[in-house]
Amino acid sequence: MPKSASKSESGFAHLFLFLIIVVAVIGAAGYFVIKKPKISSEKSAFSSVEKATNCSNADRVQMTHLPMNIDDVASFTPYGLIAGAHVTPIDHLYFYPKEGPRDKYPVFAMADGEITNIGVRGVNVGTGESRPPEYRYEIKHSCQTSTYFDLVTKLDQSILDIAPDAATKGYSGSIKVTSGQEIGRIGAQSLDTAVYNSTLVLPGFISPEMYKAEPWKVHTDDFLSYFDEPLKSQINTLNPRTTEPRSGKIDYDQPGKLIGNWFLEGTNGYAGPTEKQNNPGSNNKGYWDGHLAIFYDAVNTDTIILSFGSYNDDGPFPFAVKGN
Repeated sequence: MPKSASKSESGFAHLFLFLIIVVAVIGAAGYFVIKKPKISSEKSAFSSVEKATNCSNADRVQMTHLPMNIDDVASFTPYGLIAGAHVTPIDHLYFYPKEGPRDKYPVFAMADGEITNIGVRGVNVGTGESRPPEYRYEIKHSCQTSTYFDLVTKLDQSILDIAPDAATKGYSGSIKVTSGQEIGRIGAQSLDTAVYNSTLVLPGFISPEMYKAEPWKVHTDDFLSYFDEPLKSQINTLNPRTTEPRSGKIDYDQPGKLIGNWFLEGTNGYAGPTEKQNNPGSNNKGYWDGHLAIFYDAVNTDTIILSFGSYNDDGPFPFAVKGN
């Protein structure tokens, strides 16, 4: 073989090796960029809410009233539970009223603010079966702090005086409320509630863009930290969780590890397939079919849970790991 040809081939081999190294470096960099949390879209989503409600106060707002009279509450469950269609750790807490009929116990605004939205639901989310209406409130206290209630069984007359169609059609606008004002009633089921912080993006969601269907989820803040004494202790007397944070935890993702929330490829993350979005389920099947969560139990915090959106094609099902 001529020497010139040998040198040419050797030079080409070195060039080829160099290109492989460059491509590998670029690929690795691209991989880490993809794996980084993309929080800008979530923050802009909250910014649009702020503009829509014309809020001007950017302060963190402490809660000055419990959502229910503590003597009306039988039990309390922190963030991070799973149940039915909630396959991933739940982003709200539960105040369970004592026994009694629907509408028995009052529900209160936890701080001064404005009701910006009231949603009406008349079906069971998991099965699609009809049920008496229940109501979801969104309350803005500042540009930073929002709270929400769900499963409220009756709207207070003070709300209906301002928005008479809210009980049947819902409401979007601004209804000012004061801390401790009765805004509804609850009974025979749990009261769901949470505090959301627009300046917070939970670090345990490594892909916040997966939650565009529920953009508030990544902003779920430590509920109990918004209460001073003695209100915090009154809640904790009913709180079965002894591990910090006592409010619970919902974000368990760790890059490169199995723990956290997972979504079937091609199903739009938390939203689920397009045809199943914003629709009640049927036979316990719905947007959550492609969800999978591996995390620690909300109360027994050293117990590993595997939660399947569809196990053996038969709806959601959770397991605890035997012996961890």
